[in-house]
Amino acid sequence: MKTFILLSILLISASCFSLEESIIRDIFDHWKLAHKKVYANANEDQYRFQVFLKNYIDILAMNAKEDSVQLALNHFADLSTEEFSMLYLGTFPSNRGGEIKVFDTTNVPASVDWRAEGAVTPVKNQGACGSCWAFSASGALEGLYFINNTKLLAFSEQNLVDCVVEDFGCGGGWPIDAMSYSAKHGINTETDYPYVAKREKCLFNATKAVVVNDGYYNVTQNNLEQMKAALATQPISIGIQANQIVFQFYKGGVIKKFCGDSIDHGVLAVGYNNVQGTEAFIVKNSWGEKWGNHGYVYISTDPTANNGKGVCGILSMAAAPYKN
Repeated sequence: MKTFILLSILLISASCFSLEESIIRDIFDHWKLAHKKVYANANEDQYRFQVFLKNYIDILAMNAKEDSVQLALNHFADLSTEEFSMLYLGTFPSNRGGEIKVFDTTNVPASVDWRAEGAVTPVKNQGACGSCWAFSASGALEGLYFINNTKLLAFSEQNLVDCVVEDFGCGGGWPIDAMSYSAKHGINTETDYPYVAKREKCLFNATKAVVVNDGYYNVTQNNLEQMKAALATQPISIGIQANQIVFQFYKGGVIKKFCGDSIDHGVLAVGYNNVQGTEAFIVKNSWGEKWGNHGYVYISTDPTANNGKGVCGILSMAAAPYKN
């Protein structure tokens, strides 16, 4: 394990890409042990090594030219961008209508962090299932329930994956559909309806349903001040583009560029703050605590990126549940 840690440090700091393949093979073998990776046969092992090698070189190249964001090998290092997208990302063609809530922006706070208020559950892991939309929605529902009841409950993503018939389970979906579902039916807790990372028969238990919201609202698109004002009231479900190396292998720092605005991943914005001299959104992901900064990522609030849609499109698709 010490050897693996040393090699990981080498990965982050190295600027020379002429390492012999045998050295990288040794890194790969240590990485497999650390992440408990076992392949079916020698051919698959060789294929995964070639993918790992490309990712390794790309990470080194990015770290050598960028100092605002740090990338590192993680449990996705044997996946190509296409495989990663297919397994962990979803489908978000566009907003699907609904009320747009307009906020007063005259007294927007300098920083917000709902984690410090106790409104955010621990980081979860969606596994190899494109159910990010359900995790994004459940996080927003958890935040709203805490704000209204001063009690934090973990809500069931599996309930949403199985029972929101408008969407596609592990094939993607829209957080607002999940919020509409919970407004109509309520939602079970994670304890009552555990996550299994695949779509199954709907087993919703109405007798154990928790009433959280009466509906949802959209945040004004492509408007930083409206997004910050919304975040000052509660955690917000957002969509971003995540099918890029800067997101797949994010480890720390602030993402300022290298991602577009083609939304393919649902996450949860829990605040914003100054990070390393840059104002950034604090974003909770659903890929486990070993990904990123203990499961979180910082994304610049730059309102000029992607023609006003924000870095990774973060300003273009945001919504939250409400309770009358």
